[in-house]
Amino acid sequence: MMIQKFIDRPGYSPRFLSAYCIFWLFCRISAAATVEVSVRDFVFAPKTVSVQVGDTVHWNWIEESHTTTSGVSGTPDGRWDSGVQSIPFNFDQTFNQAGSFPYFCALHWQMGMTGTVIVRDANAPPPQQLDNPIKSRIRKGNVNIKLTPVAEGLTAPNWGVAAPGDAGRLFVADQNGVIWVIDLVNGQKAVFADLSGILVPLGSQGPNTFDERGLLGLAFHPGYQTNGLLYTFTSESTGDPADFSTLPSGTSPNHQSVVREWRVAAPGNPLALVDTSSSRVILRIDKPQFNHNGGALNFGADGMLYISTGDGGNADDQGVGHSSQGNGQDRGNVLGKILRIDPNGRSAPNRQYSVPADNPFASGSPGGQAGCADGICDEVFAYGLRNPFRFSFDSANGALFAGDAGQNDIEEVDVIRPGANLGWPVREGTFCFNANGDEAGFVSRPGNCPSTDMTAPVAQYDHDDGTAVVGGFVYRGGNIWSLRGRYVFGDYAKPSAQEGRLLFLSGRNIAVGQRARKSGLAEMRIQGQQGLGLFLLGFGQDAQGELYVLGNRTGLPFGTTGGVWKIGAP
Repeated sequence: MMIQKFIDRPGYSPRFLSAYCIFWLFCRISAAATVEVSVRDFVFAPKTVSVQVGDTVHWNWIEESHTTTSGVSGTPDGRWDSGVQSIPFNFDQTFNQAGSFPYFCALHWQMGMTGTVIVRDANAPPPQQLDNPIKSRIRKGNVNIKLTPVAEGLTAPNWGVAAPGDAGRLFVADQNGVIWVIDLVNGQKAVFADLSGILVPLGSQGPNTFDERGLLGLAFHPGYQTNGLLYTFTSESTGDPADFSTLPSGTSPNHQSVVREWRVAAPGNPLALVDTSSSRVILRIDKPQFNHNGGALNFGADGMLYISTGDGGNADDQGVGHSSQGNGQDRGNVLGKILRIDPNGRSAPNRQYSVPADNPFASGSPGGQAGCADGICDEVFAYGLRNPFRFSFDSANGALFAGDAGQNDIEEVDVIRPGANLGWPVREGTFCFNANGDEAGFVSRPGNCPSTDMTAPVAQYDHDDGTAVVGGFVYRGGNIWSLRGRYVFGDYAKPSAQEGRLLFLSGRNIAVGQRARKSGLAEMRIQGQQGLGLFLLGFGQDAQGELYVLGNRTGLPFGTTGGVWKIGAP
C-alpha cells in the first residue's frame, strides 16, 4: 500500500522507489527487539509484556529454580519450555505470530507464578476506542404491562422462586441475608430464614454504602417436598480453608463465596421454617475483591445444581487474584464461570458434592475427578463470563439464559451451551475488549480480536441505554399473550437515573435447537408509569410461570424500601 502511494506521486522515479524499499526493509529488520523478564521471588517481572512480531523475550533467572513453560494453569501447550533451571540461566523465545501467549512456572504456578506475552502485528492499526459502540437505542416495544404490588418492606430482594409442591407462595432472597416467604394471595410475608449472621458485614465503603455481596442465590432441591433441602449462595467472612482460590500464598481474600445446603424438617407444613442448625457447606471460593460475585443458583431438569461465579472483581479481569489471561478465560479456576455439580454426591476432594461425569471438561473418571489438579476444573460448565449475576432455565425447553454484566461499554444476554466460551475478557459482547493497562478498559471493532470458539450473545446494548444487565426468565405464564416465549430481563439503572428498565427479547423461543438465534430487544410499556421508578435488583417466577419484579428505591442493601411487584396484563 505504501509503495503504491509513492508510485502514484507526481515526480516518481525508480531510483527513489529503490531507496525507499531499502530504507523500509532496514527499518523492518532493525525493529526487532529483545524484552527482558526477570525470574525471581516466585514471580515473572513484569508479569505481562507486549512485543511485536519478530521480537524476542529474554527470561533471566535471578534466584531459585523455575521454568518458563507455555500454557495455562499447569497444562503445557508445547510452544516452549525451558525445563527446570537454576541460576545462572537465560532463556530466549522469539515470537513470529501475533496473539496472546500465557505461560507459567511448572514448579510454582499454583502460587500465582504465571505470565503472558502479548504479541502484536506492527502493521496492524492499534485498536481504536469506540465512544458509541451501538448507535441504535432501545425503544418501547409492543408489550404493555401493569405492575401490581405484592409485598413491601424488604431491603434489597434479588431472586424469587417457588418451592416444588408449594404453588401459592414465592420465596425471595434478600441481599441482607433474609429469605422471605410471601403468600401470593394476600401478600403477607414472613421470615423463612435469617442468615444475616453468616454474611460478611455489608457496605463496601462502610454502612449505607453500595455493595455487591450478601445473600445472592436461592434454589430448592427438585425433591424438596420429600427431603426438605434448599441451597444458598452467600458472601461470608474468611476463616475456613477455601476449596478454590486464585490468590497467591499469604494473600487474604476480600471474602468467600459459599454455597450451603439447608433443611426444612417438615416441608409440607406451611408454617415450617429452615432449620438454621442444619447447614452443610458444599463449597467455598476465595474472592479477591468485593464485586463481580455472580451468585445465582438453579437446578436444571437434569437434577444438577448450576452455580454462577463472577470473574473475581476489580476491573478488566486483572490484578491480584486474576490469571494472566483473565479468570474468565482460565479454565484452571472457577471464577467467571457457570459451574455444574451434583450436591447429592461425595466424590469431590472435600467430600461434599460430585462432578457429573458428562460435564464438558470432566476428567472422564466415574463421577468426575472434581477439582483443577489437571489444569482444568471439572466443575466448569461454561466460561468466559464477567458477572453473570442472574441466570435461569426456560421451563419449556431447558435453555439456559444469563445476563452478563459488562465493564464500561456492553451489556449482554447469553444462551449458554455446555463447554461454551462467552469471550470475557477477550470480548465484551461481540466487540473486542482492550484492558488498556492501568487505564480504563474499552471496546473496539470485533475484527481485531480472537473469535475462535467464542459464543456471541443473543442480544446486547451499550451504556447509552443502561448500566448493568439483570437476568430474568423466559415467560411461560398465561396472563400476557404478547410475552409468551420471550425472555424478560432488565437493567439495574438508566445512565444518570435512579430507576431501572424492564426489557424483553423481541424474538420468541430463540433458544430452540442447537443454535440460539440473535434477537432484538425492547422496553416494556408500564401502565400509568413513565418508568420503573425503582433500582432493578432481580426477578421472580412463581409455579404458574408468572413473573415478578424485585427492586428498591436506593440501590443499596440497607433500609426497607425493597419490594415485590407482579407483572400482569393491563
